[in-house]
Amino acid sequence: MDFTIIPATVYEKPEKITKFSQGFHHTLQVTPTWRQSEAGGKGNNIRNFNKLAEVWGDPPLTEIDHDFVHETLAEIQEETENTNSTVNRAVSTIKKVLNVCARSGFIKFVPVIDKLPEDKRRRPTFYTKEQVDRLVQIARERGDDAMAEAILLSAYSGLRQGECRRLHVDDIDWRNNVLLVGGTADTRTKGRNYREVPIHPALEPLLKARTGLDRGYHDIIFDEFPNQWNLHRRWKHVKRTMSREDRTVTERHYWKTLRNSFITWHLDGGTPSMKVKGWAGHSSITVTEGYYSHNTDHDHSLMAQV
Repeated sequence: MDFTIIPATVYEKPEKITKFSQGFHHTLQVTPTWRQSEAGGKGNNIRNFNKLAEVWGDPPLTEIDHDFVHETLAEIQEETENTNSTVNRAVSTIKKVLNVCARSGFIKFVPVIDKLPEDKRRRPTFYTKEQVDRLVQIARERGDDAMAEAILLSAYSGLRQGECRRLHVDDIDWRNNVLLVGGTADTRTKGRNYREVPIHPALEPLLKARTGLDRGYHDIIFDEFPNQWNLHRRWKHVKRTMSREDRTVTERHYWKTLRNSFITWHLDGGTPSMKVKGWAGHSSITVTEGYYSHNTDHDHSLMAQV
């Protein structure tokens, strides 16, 4: 998105701001250091904005909180392999926008958003299969069957949240029993993000129900989640309940942890890492191998044999 630097003497404060892009534009106009940086050609804050927009679109200011930001950062890190210190620049941009909007009276309060630790990148968290089953059960107990099915899809296919939301009816190839992630064979682009993921038996009932004869080929399978923050808002209720029941589920467990679980389960189960790399859509085998879990039950059984 292009942002025009308006002279301070000309810019007029709007009466109302609701979206992050509007808040960013307002911050750009009223913050001298930002104005000088962007006008001078560095464009650091605008680059941060564009990275965020690629993942979360344009969320309402009131929907931005710690978990939502960190889920977005996890998506960015997986795509770019940026270090914690690099993605923390985006955190600084977000916090600055929220603080300026609060001072300007557009939002009532600023949520606490912690930066990622910059000493090292930790191994991704994951859920056990039993924990995923409980997450699904919690969602169903809340009457949110769509959320329950989306949890299953992510955990048993490894799809990113955006990929889950954008999956179409014709992206399900029942002849070969695979998910066509990134488009069908006829519509796919040359980008490296296209891949085929085998359909796990646990997903067959829900996918068949959602791709029935009453659905058009180009219909979106999960049209209940039009954007990331809609999914996040419904997911956080499920995760909050899970966190109260299971102390091992911490603030480091996000929606993306479901995708992490798919990758970790397969690696720990003996699936070749190159095969997992292809299913996950990783750009490097180094990224895939970083998902191996430590101190698994298998490790303990080997130790007990001595």
